[in-house]
Amino acid sequence: MLKTRILTVLVLLPVFFGALFWLPSAPWQLLCALLAGLAAWEWARLAGFTGIVRAAYPGLTALIAALLIRFQPGMAMMAAMLIAASLFWLLLAPVWLRFKWQLRNAGLMNVLLGWSLLLPATLVLALFRDNPWQMLAVLAIAWVADSAAYFSGKAFGRHKLAPSISPGKSWEGVLGAAVAVISYVLLLPGKPLLFPVSEHFVTPVAQILLWIVVAVLLLAVSVIGDLLESLYKRQAGMKDSSNLLPGHGGVLDRIDSLLAMLPVAFAILVLSFLLSLPS
Repeated sequence: MLKTRILTVLVLLPVFFGALFWLPSAPWQLLCALLAGLAAWEWARLAGFTGIVRAAYPGLTALIAALLIRFQPGMAMMAAMLIAASLFWLLLAPVWLRFKWQLRNAGLMNVLLGWSLLLPATLVLALFRDNPWQMLAVLAIAWVADSAAYFSGKAFGRHKLAPSISPGKSWEGVLGAAVAVISYVLLLPGKPLLFPVSEHFVTPVAQILLWIVVAVLLLAVSVIGDLLESLYKRQAGMKDSSNLLPGHGGVLDRIDSLLAMLPVAFAILVLSFLLSLPS
């Protein structure tokens, strides 16, 4: 399994890096919309859609994503959307995990929920790519956390994080991810690319503490995203969202933490930009 996971990564990473840094804007945005369509196809399976809804949902999702990307929302609307998505992940998703609300047989709510989960992250990926290094710095948080959690959990995992949702995840894995993410943030050159530099934090120590707090917040949100998708799969009786990515499952299995983390990360960046504007 590990060999297959590594081989898939070795194939996908060069393709992704090439697209992120060198693909023209329009094809990149189309790629993001198609990715949303693939994720929506998996969501339709998780949510138990049938008939015309299941058949139409992936294409309709890709179309909506493409239209939203084409007719880009203004900064104020984008900020509002990112804040709304952030509130979902920070406030509602933990409650969802606590009470394990059922996803299936929820009708129209599942259609809207899928769009609420997929579209904010898709828009962020498509529209905030003007500085690819900034996007890469944010994405790397999830990758560093995922890798560190996997290996530290394998090596030291004893205490289950959420055994009824995802038995393979442990508190030791989360701790390993936290250490790795904080180390990444502290060692990252050009930190303002990733996190705000606030004039209110006048000492270097205070600024570093701010970066660490934001990094831990993003880690927590990424764990919530991972657990929420695990809950949906468990309720649907599925081990993976699909088998599109050998060794990794499906698209949702790879982007579950990003669906949560990207809106929150860029909400922080947008708000820091708006607060820095002269009054």
